Amino acid sequence: MAGWLARLKSEKTTDTCATETTKTPPNEDKGVFVGFVASPLAPFQKSGADDLVAEATHTVAANDSKVAAPAPASDPDLWCWPASPAMNSGEIDLFLKRLERFTDKGLIVPAAEALADKLVQRDREGDDRRLCLECAYLQGFNYWRCGNWQTAEVVRAGLVPDLVMMLQRCPGFRLTP
Repeated sequence: MAGWLARLKSEKTTDTCATETTKTPPNEDKGVFVGFVASPLAPFQKSGADDLVAEATHTVAANDSKVAAPAPASDPDLWCWPASPAMNSGEIDLFLKRLERFTDKGLIVPAAEALADKLVQRDREGDDRRLCLECAYLQGFNYWRCGNWQTAEVVRAGLVPDLVMMLQRCPGFRLTP
């Protein structure tokens, strides 16, 4: 075990501390730049990126073109959920469908947006509760009634807004197509 420690102590390393400043040319009067010279901490591994840059440069030179090739199309959802809190394409589409459904059922846009956003969080968390507003059996506009009221175990007509906009597990629920 002591062999590697002895080799480490005896091995010569380069000085990684900054040694002296660089000097700017004396006839420069636009400002002063001060830089420090130091050697890198360790030799860099070849990553293959140099080969790609050289190949791209060679390709451009061979084609005698000053325009770089366009970058390949990347995934538009690359930096969205689950990599960040931003909604991905599927969530945005579903959000817009829900927003349309909720406003069609009589909610004002700010309330509909708040509920649709709440449902995005619900979906991400895997919650199985639903809103009456998502149900195919909900009928009416601002005065709601349940078309499956016996299975759902609610009153037939005159559902209160708090019930319609509350996440719940309903035995009579059927998702709107």
